[in-house]
Amino acid sequence: MSSDPSSHPHSPELSEALSEAARQALDAYLARIQGQDFSGASLLSGDDIVRWSLDLRSLPIPRRLDGLVLDDPQTSNHHLLLTAPPLAGAVLYLSHDGDSRVVFADVEGFLDAARRAAADDRELEDFHPPTSPSADDQAGVGVLIRSLLASADDEDAAVAFIPSLDLRDPELLRELASHENFFVAEALAVEIAKRPTAALREIASMCAAHAHPQAANAGQRAVTAVERSTRNGHL
Repeated sequence: MSSDPSSHPHSPELSEALSEAARQALDAYLARIQGQDFSGASLLSGDDIVRWSLDLRSLPIPRRLDGLVLDDPQTSNHHLLLTAPPLAGAVLYLSHDGDSRVVFADVEGFLDAARRAAADDRELEDFHPPTSPSADDQAGVGVLIRSLLASADDEDAAVAFIPSLDLRDPELLRELASHENFFVAEALAVEIAKRPTAALREIASMCAAHAHPQAANAGQRAVTAVERSTRNGHL
């Protein structure tokens, strides 16, 4: 792997398969890292970004969000630069074990983490923030989640975007808390436990009442977190 992935510009012919938005995002990304040393960071060259991105288009998240694969740490996990609304510009961690979520609001956050990981000889994942940045377009994320949940093939992918919610849309939260897919209710409960407020008590209780024990257990932890937060005066 070259220490300067931008030293290998992508082939225009190869990138023709990308959308216009993805091509522009790729060019901007390669220009951003031009001449910088990212040795040890597992970043891909321009052509490899295109190849990996096209290879993963069968998966719902790269397909729906027009994702560009930025790295290959040989773990079956990748960081994707999303190029389509409602999360265009954000970087999502695509994990094969189901823990996919947006981890950086922009490329700068991703590159800063890549530098620190390389400098400390650690995995880039070690520098993921504990909570995802809230999306600027909350309405758009809600539409995306509902759209994914409406498709039997894409339903599980909706879980990846629950961490991007600001947890302020009661109608959407009630839908998620009572969804028959227990992974959805569980993911919501996990987020409430991370960001508990008194306003989320009802939703946490709904998760705790879910028919599936895995979601219910996560819901109970969310209820406990909300109660603790309320006692400590964090309303």
